[in-house]
Amino acid sequence: MKGNPRRVGSSPVSRRVRCAFLFLLLAFFAACGGAPGSPPDGSEGLRSVSLVPSLSELILALDAGEHLVARTDFDTHEALATLPSIGGGLDPNLELMVDLGIGVVFMPPGRDAPALAKRLTDLGISVQTIPTNSVSDLYRAITRLGEFFDFPSEADSLARAIESSVTEVQGVIKELPPVPVMYVVAPSPPMTTGAGTFIHELIELAGGTNVFGDVPLPWPTVGFEAILARDPDVLIWPQGEYATGDLGVLQATPGWRMVPSVRASRVIFVDGDLFSRPGPGFPTAVRFLAEALHPSAFQLPEGPKP
Repeated sequence: MKGNPRRVGSSPVSRRVRCAFLFLLLAFFAACGGAPGSPPDGSEGLRSVSLVPSLSELILALDAGEHLVARTDFDTHEALATLPSIGGGLDPNLELMVDLGIGVVFMPPGRDAPALAKRLTDLGISVQTIPTNSVSDLYRAITRLGEFFDFPSEADSLARAIESSVTEVQGVIKELPPVPVMYVVAPSPPMTTGAGTFIHELIELAGGTNVFGDVPLPWPTVGFEAILARDPDVLIWPQGEYATGDLGVLQATPGWRMVPSVRASRVIFVDGDLFSRPGPGFPTAVRFLAEALHPSAFQLPEGPKP
């Protein structure tokens, strides 16, 4: 790899990575969503809630936040902080949703989604099912939300801005060899990302190659023997509830201290929410990781020598 990865120390991050992981897992088992829904008459007063933070953040990015009247416990965007919480995205408080007069719910598909959707529709609440499992899903979600809230130009602008930012990064690193990496979803037992996930795609777009990318499971649990055999040049370690980061502690932890990239301090600590949510922060995550993996290409100071 060119240069050493930039290590990022302690940074303010959310404690809500678990929810993001659960929604990604649900979306993996889902089929594609149906045709875009149409807002009912009088959509200017539509009272909505999203059960997944990435969709909440997309609605805000489309300047449609005025339609959000509630949040989940896992929404961390400051613009939603004063809204009442309906609880978890998988088990929302339906009684409170009725009391709040919520008319539409945005949610990802998944194995348990049909049962929740039926309970909501039985209460007269419209359900808009939007997949959130891949980069393609991200662009489709922007289009669908733009159509639903009648903000097509805002949706087009947002999609173009995201695509332009990612393309710019790829233009910088296109001639560079990809860096073999492992993304640590959870540390004990070690869990990572396989093929067919948003995080896997993000790694590749940022100039990395997922050493477990040949595993067909989206979130495989792996042993240290497998990690040592695949020998990632760099570990990507999300900060959050599922995995917290401190290099000194990591280098003293049984199992992890045997991994060459840990021993050589080649660990990149990232915001777990930013990297697990296919939302408007996607291009920021791509650039952050690309700069960390290829600092010389971006004319950034190299990280500490091992």
